[in-house]
Amino acid sequence: MFQATRQRLALWYGAVTAVLLLLFATGFYLYVRHTLVERVDDTLNHVVEVVQRSIVVESADDPTQSPFRLNLEASFGNNAVTAEDDHIDLEWFSPTGNLLWSTLDVPLNLPVHPSSGETVHQTDRLLLRQVTQRVEVGRQVLGYLRVSHPWFEVAKPSRQLILISAWELC
Repeated sequence: MFQATRQRLALWYGAVTAVLLLLFATGFYLYVRHTLVERVDDTLNHVVEVVQRSIVVESADDPTQSPFRLNLEASFGNNAVTAEDDHIDLEWFSPTGNLLWSTLDVPLNLPVHPSSGETVHQTDRLLLRQVTQRVEVGRQVLGYLRVSHPWFEVAKPSRQLILISAWELC
């Protein structure tokens, strides 16, 4: 009888310890992942701010149309192709949502809508984190700026954390 009670207590102790450890590991993982996503979003928002400050806005020649227009060539220059995995891509859209300029090799076929951060699929294997901002002068919308970064900066450390945690538990 004493032996059976001791075994039940040991099982309960082991089960409670395992549940608490699992809850702690899950909470820690979610915290780390949330922090990584915030870091990428902060970087993208900073890029949006820098690019918005460097945009060249000119007075329109025709006073019957909108008073301002964006000079794409002076604002963005040449479409520089980067071969790195860790790079930030820019896309510029007209006020109606038509793509006018991009650093992406293959433009994304996604609708333009302002967002403070969203994750999208570029291909089956490649995810992107994006921020889309409306650019205005006064009340006139000049266009939309979309800034994208590969999702691997979140996925790779998250995967490594899971593997290390699983290794430590074994």
